[in-house]
Amino acid sequence: MRALLYILESHPSQTQQAVMLSIRRILWPTDFSKGADRAFPHAAALASWHEAELHVLHVTEGRSGNAPDADIPIPKSTLSSLLSGDGDPPPHVDLDALTLVQEQREHRSPPEAIVGYVEEQEIDLIVAGTRGRRGLQRLLIGSVAEEVLRTAPCPVLTVRGAADRAPAWAVRNILVPVDFSDASLEALRHAKELALTYGAQITLLHAVEEVIYPSAYGVEPANLPGPQVIERVEGSLAELVQAEVGHEHATVEAKVGYAPSTILDYAEMNEVDLVVIATHGRTGFERMLLGSVAERVLRRAPVPVFTVPSFGKSLLPASDDS
Repeated sequence: MRALLYILESHPSQTQQAVMLSIRRILWPTDFSKGADRAFPHAAALASWHEAELHVLHVTEGRSGNAPDADIPIPKSTLSSLLSGDGDPPPHVDLDALTLVQEQREHRSPPEAIVGYVEEQEIDLIVAGTRGRRGLQRLLIGSVAEEVLRTAPCPVLTVRGAADRAPAWAVRNILVPVDFSDASLEALRHAKELALTYGAQITLLHAVEEVIYPSAYGVEPANLPGPQVIERVEGSLAELVQAEVGHEHATVEAKVGYAPSTILDYAEMNEVDLVVIATHGRTGFERMLLGSVAERVLRRAPVPVFTVPSFGKSLLPASDDS
């Protein structure tokens, strides 16, 4: 493990003028479940800190006995109670000052409706829960969450229905899995700006996967990853920090293991508050490698996951968008 001492100690209240991500419109899709409710403080905080519109979308698949007794628009009093779901509301978030856009639509496919709304309204970021209602009205995980993740043309922040380690505004440690692809470098650049937003430190993690061949291949165990490989990988990660991160407190780690398990274990054991990961997205061959890793991490991550697609919209300012 190698620590690079570029440190930024701050808090969202102190960094609002330094926020660099270009976020003008945030979408919070809801099915009125507790899982969806859990995501609202994250959406409201980011909308407030970026002075962005907050769009609220409820998609129904037609009337059903499982449909919740709720409707759009959601009263401000209800949203205010959701904002305090973690105990205390995020600092410097005033619902009355937010530009709220609320809409209800009926569609046979909630994922298609959500992505269609994103494209129609030019949404920059989706913030959604990962534990929704069962049956027709369920939102996320599995069919809806993963389909949105695969096809949305913008980053997606997913928030677990269970309690996270940190409330919406208290992100202090950001984990960025890096496989040295262009997509993972784009995720790292987004993580850098999120670190400015939250006043957080960043850890770059690369999983060195063991490749064990059949004995007929004649490959000796000595060819498996060893300390020298780990040291070289950490050196490459350190170079990335110098080139792409620069001024935050950043740590680099290389671990031997299956990528999804390595990422999840590290997040569980090291007080990670947010995972920022790339997805190669779309369908077919492009979903292999890091894209499928992102979906596996989404299913089991103990903390919110910010996914950055390799296609579509970047939230980076023009000078950083490459």
